[in-house]
Amino acid sequence: MTRVRRVRRVTPRMARITFTGEELAHLPDNGTDQHVALYFYAPDVVLPRPFTIDAARSLLPAARPRLRRYTIRHHRPELGEVDMDFVLHGADELASGWAEHAAPGDESIWFGPTPAYTLDPEADWTVLLGDETALPAIGALLEQLPPDHRVSALIEVADAAEEQELTTRADARVQWLHRDGRAPGLLLHERASALKLPAGRGRIWGAAEREVVRGLRHHFVRGLGMERSDTHLTAYWTRGETQDSEV
Repeated sequence: MTRVRRVRRVTPRMARITFTGEELAHLPDNGTDQHVALYFYAPDVVLPRPFTIDAARSLLPAARPRLRRYTIRHHRPELGEVDMDFVLHGADELASGWAEHAAPGDESIWFGPTPAYTLDPEADWTVLLGDETALPAIGALLEQLPPDHRVSALIEVADAAEEQELTTRADARVQWLHRDGRAPGLLLHERASALKLPAGRGRIWGAAEREVVRGLRHHFVRGLGMERSDTHLTAYWTRGETQDSEV
């Protein structure tokens, strides 16, 4: 169980929520796109204290939470703090609606993290691809890539107001792709498919809508002959689905 310490808008459609809790001082940290599972119970469910993963299992099947998975954007163990960024899709959406109304002192339940990606110091270059749902992971990866490492990043967002300041020591070229009313993923797929990959052995990391990711995986692996082990492309959401999952 954690509590909200701070809430701020990074962009008009992205909220950064800082969580605090004693256990966060000892949270594992591999510095990449670590995912945690946020638990959302019905308002009438009485939760046991302390609330642990075993306690959550003991509530089944009487109280089954809905889950959402989010990336750790920053971890400050010395302060017992973790930042997560939430894309604000609307107040009627589960995690998005919670994030829109979150305030200091609010409780939040989440478990993790699960390391999802390990940087390869032997790679000659890296390509990062994604929409706004991938921005927290892209930001974390850029901060961890070594100095002078060649990076190309293509990031699709709703419009120019959704651009963020990203820091890195790498030799990075970041391109912001503004949908400006177009369907999500079309611009990302178009520009990513036109990329000229550098010489040498590189790695590609990307996350977006399921069909967009499927098309990009086919392009890089079958079309360009990249090794699957060097191509980490993940579906973060599926058009027309709520992305619910259960314990």
